[in-house]
Amino acid sequence: MKMTNKVGGRIVRIKLKGFMTYDDLEFKPDKGLNLIIGLNGSGKSSIMSAICLGLGGRPQFTGRTVQLSDFIKHFHSKAIVEIELESPHGRNDVICRVIEKDKHLWYLNNKLVNQNEITSVIKKYNIDMSNLCQFLPQEKVAEFSKMDKKQRLVNMIQAIGDPSLVTLFDELKTLRNDYCRFGKELEELENNKNSEERLNERLKPEIEKHEERQQLKIELDILQFKKMVCDYKLLQSSVKEKENERKQLNREVLKMEETCNQLKAEKTNYSSELSNYQKKINEMKKEVYRRMQELSKYHQNLKECRGEIDEAKITFDNRMQEKQEQMSKLTALSRQIEGLKDVLSLKKGDMAALKEKLIENSKEYENIKQQLTSCDSDLERVKLNKNALEYKRKFKQEEILRISNEEDKKYEMLRHKHPDTYTALKWLQQNASSFRAGISPPPLVSLKIGNDEDRKYIENAVSNRDLLMFVCEDKEDLERFVKIMKHEKKLSINVSIVPEESMAAFSSHPISNNMRNLGIHCYLKDLFTAPEPVMRLLCKLNNVHRVPVCTEKAEGNIDSILNFSNLFFTKSEKIMGKRSRYGQQSMSVRRDILMSRNVLPNFKDNSAALLSARRELQEIEEELLKYQPHYEALEKQRRQLEQQQEQLRKERDDINSEMRKLNDLRVKLKQITDCYERKAKDVIDEEGEKRKVTDAVRNVNAKKLLILTKILEIVKEMLRLKKEKATSILYMRGFSEKISSLDVKISYHERELQNTKSRLSVVDSERNCLKTQGFKLLTELEAKKESSENLKEYTKFIEGKNKKLKGIGTLRIVASQNLDLEEIKQRISNIEAQIELTDEDIAPIIAEFTKRKQNICSIEEQIDSLKTKVEDLKARIQELKEKWLPPLLNRIESVNRKFSKYYKILKCAGEISLDQTDDTDDFPNYGLQIKLKYRVNEEFMELSPTHHSGGECSVAAIIFILSLQELTDVPFRCIDEINQGMDAINERSIYQLVADAARSGSCSQYFLLTPKLLMDLSYHKDVAVHTIFNSPYLQTKLNVQEHIRIAKAHRQ
Repeated sequence: MKMTNKVGGRIVRIKLKGFMTYDDLEFKPDKGLNLIIGLNGSGKSSIMSAICLGLGGRPQFTGRTVQLSDFIKHFHSKAIVEIELESPHGRNDVICRVIEKDKHLWYLNNKLVNQNEITSVIKKYNIDMSNLCQFLPQEKVAEFSKMDKKQRLVNMIQAIGDPSLVTLFDELKTLRNDYCRFGKELEELENNKNSEERLNERLKPEIEKHEERQQLKIELDILQFKKMVCDYKLLQSSVKEKENERKQLNREVLKMEETCNQLKAEKTNYSSELSNYQKKINEMKKEVYRRMQELSKYHQNLKECRGEIDEAKITFDNRMQEKQEQMSKLTALSRQIEGLKDVLSLKKGDMAALKEKLIENSKEYENIKQQLTSCDSDLERVKLNKNALEYKRKFKQEEILRISNEEDKKYEMLRHKHPDTYTALKWLQQNASSFRAGISPPPLVSLKIGNDEDRKYIENAVSNRDLLMFVCEDKEDLERFVKIMKHEKKLSINVSIVPEESMAAFSSHPISNNMRNLGIHCYLKDLFTAPEPVMRLLCKLNNVHRVPVCTEKAEGNIDSILNFSNLFFTKSEKIMGKRSRYGQQSMSVRRDILMSRNVLPNFKDNSAALLSARRELQEIEEELLKYQPHYEALEKQRRQLEQQQEQLRKERDDINSEMRKLNDLRVKLKQITDCYERKAKDVIDEEGEKRKVTDAVRNVNAKKLLILTKILEIVKEMLRLKKEKATSILYMRGFSEKISSLDVKISYHERELQNTKSRLSVVDSERNCLKTQGFKLLTELEAKKESSENLKEYTKFIEGKNKKLKGIGTLRIVASQNLDLEEIKQRISNIEAQIELTDEDIAPIIAEFTKRKQNICSIEEQIDSLKTKVEDLKARIQELKEKWLPPLLNRIESVNRKFSKYYKILKCAGEISLDQTDDTDDFPNYGLQIKLKYRVNEEFMELSPTHHSGGECSVAAIIFILSLQELTDVPFRCIDEINQGMDAINERSIYQLVADAARSGSCSQYFLLTPKLLMDLSYHKDVAVHTIFNSPYLQTKLNVQEHIRIAKAHRQ
């Protein structure tokens, strides 16, 4: 198929995954008009949104949402939009947009790219999703009718697609706004200038007074300078006086310092002599101290000698006492030896008798031990058999407990999912005896299903309400049970009375061979067992005795089985048939996928296994009872043997104890004898001890004689040292008195010296202060001379009068004059009084006058500049207007001709014109005026939702777009449900206009979305109809020929 445009861009293929209502869709539109029809909500507008987003449009353009993530289908993590655009130069361009929760990606020809590359490709094909003439979703129709004139004009210029018109219009609006803004600014500047000039005229008298005050200030400035010169001269004379006084004080200080130095030298000599005697006395003190230390040491040695004599005597006494104790111990040991010998001689024959008793006891003990071993062997054999039976009993008990727990799990599941029903059931189990007849628990816990796979049939045949129904056999029980559960306990439960029919009334029709050939296997009732009241209720409410359960053969015999029962089950489906109320000829068949709802508990009927396990447990218990007497007899025999064995063990221990006692006596006798012999050898020698004491006393007396001789020598030396020390102390006192006398004289002269230095310091400080004041005053004079213009003028005036003073400087000129300080001060006071009398704070006035004068000059410059800009803008506006307005008027005239033509076809009237307002240069207020006349007897009225219906607005929108299409070259156009609100006549006419426009070749491709088509529309070869079927139960394999045959049959 050839392309009608040279640029390309026709949509060849659209593929969607996880986008809005679609899991997976691939759509290949044709060239020309593509009519997309489908029920409301089937996903027609989803295709429009996919085209918009897949070709770079923003979410706002769809009129649905501003979030990209809202276009992802529920339960999908991302959405994929893939659009293939036809290219005039070989390979087509495939644009893919992947939308995720928090980001989106672009792919161009299976390569990851950025959005700028996608935008350049879309611009290449002249595609613009913001252009309502190319992309018009159903939500934007109302917006078109709500637009004002200015918005319509802007949208039309953009839709035309001529960039120069858009650029020129924007520039003209900008220039017009600038022109108006500059005009306002120029007017404001002129007013400001006049106002400023009037204000300055009022301030002139104040400025003249200010000039008079300035002349007085100049004179005051010169007088103050002369006063400062006089002050400086006075300071110079004061400094000279202080300098003379300072020199006199310096001479007095030098003389006093010389006298003090002489007295200090004499004091130093006396102090040296005093220091020598002090050193000599200190040395003598050290020597006396050393001698005292030696004397103390010798006295300590005398004490130690006396202690040694006393210690020798004490040692001798202690040795004598120790000898007496040794003799006492030997006497006691001798008596013990004699006693032990007497005892051993009496028990000499007992040892042989004890050995014979021990041999007899050992023989009896071994005999009892053998009997006990034999008894243990028999007891262990019986115990093993008994333990094996106990293990079997424990295993069976655990098996019974496990089976019982399986039953309890039903109630646990009921407690979690239906707590009210569980509470009622527990109460009923505890109070069942209080009712006249039985109350059966709900089928949810009372049903017993043989095969777990059969649960799904019952769950899909019986409602949850019926599965939770308590079944009462007596009406009074029913009323009482309901009153207690619902009114007293506030429980939400289901209760019913058992049907009056017996089980015989609910017998199933026998399954014949013919029925088995159709695929009927059994009835729903055959898949489970239940208490009779419950079974009767299920048969009454759910017809479980009539609902067949079929095999795979039923797939080909559905109609035949439905003639027998309007509900039946296969392994994977629940099939229901419903005949029409208006005749029994036609039947609608509904097939639902059979899925387990997990309502019934997944537990088998374990009652038989529980009964068998309890029977086996009873047999094990009986066999255990048979072993008990034999086991107890063996235990009794073993206890008797153990008692005999224990008695023999005690007798053996007593014999061994007696034998050990005899052996201990022999050992003790030997130990005491050995101890006596050792102690006899260690007895102390009394004569030897006496000799030791005598030798020790003699040695200590010789040592004492030497110590006393040394003490006498030390005492004589200490007397000599004390005599010399007293003589030196007398000399020191004489020198100290002379030094004290000199200290008094030195102190007096130093105080006088200090007083003189203080006076000198004061004079120095006063002189320095005067110098500082002089330097400061001189600096101020120099600074004032340099900074004061008044002084410079005064200097020039004096130099002009006396040329000899020329060049010597202002300071010397003033100093050379005969200045009277008092006269100058008087004159300064007079001038300051005059200034103070006329002094007013007019500095703000002067600043205001000066600032306003500068402002006036600045305003004049701005006015000249703005006048130039305004003239330039006016010329530029006229130049651009000549380029923009004629082409625009031609385009609007062309659109108006087409617009009027289309409305004539609809037997109505319409016209389009440019509203240029009263000021033809007021471009921001230019607008596009659309006037319509739908009825003969009414006037032309401008398009608005207030005066026109929704259908009329839709007609105007589509005709306006059709009128524009010859001015715009785009590869495709999309219109979504534009026929909403139109009557059949207008809808048929609009369809014909769109179809003719698509065939005319002005656009290579059209997409028109509508929920329905009118009957007997005319179709040409460029019209393709696409029907959307979108459902989770959609049959993807359709027999088209069979559908055509059925349609023909219905028509006949």
